[in-house]
Amino acid sequence: MTKFIVDVHTLTVKVVVAGPGGVGKTTLLKRYETNNFIPAVSTVGINFLVMDQEVGETVLRTAYWDYAGEDRFRMLFPGYCQGSSGALVAWDTSRIQTLAELPEWLGMIREHNDPDIPIVLLGNKIDTVSEDTRDLIIESSTRFVKEHSLSGFYFTSAKTGEGIENPFAHLGILIVEYNKRKGKA
Repeated sequence: MTKFIVDVHTLTVKVVVAGPGGVGKTTLLKRYETNNFIPAVSTVGINFLVMDQEVGETVLRTAYWDYAGEDRFRMLFPGYCQGSSGALVAWDTSRIQTLAELPEWLGMIREHNDPDIPIVLLGNKIDTVSEDTRDLIIESSTRFVKEHSLSGFYFTSAKTGEGIENPFAHLGILIVEYNKRKGKA
């Protein structure tokens, strides 16, 4: 009997998950991990989630660093976000003002990492927004992504599961490509 051994390359990376408090970052990660809606209480400091995904012939092992968005923890964020290979920045689509808070988070991410790391925008809680309002949200997100040179945006709902898989898959592909360009993969 012949055995075929496939050389699988594992790439271990860190992804920071950032955004204002109460936008659903932790609940979103729990939905991604378990495919269940598990309401979360406010994160104190930081939570971690490690997940593997296949990207071509690479196994991408991603440690998601879910950072508390409350102001009292913000001064610690620069130290926690260092060494990231990518980022997810989240806002609450039912509270448009949370989108306006993201440039500060983006500034810290870029200041303490390679400014070219892939960053994906997540508009969470899309299930709470009427169809009439979605056009405005799409327009605002499109403009924000262009203005801040992000790698794309997705609408998600940790409650219903809508759109959960796509941003993680997309960011995984971008991170593998980024690491290949930098000679790290």
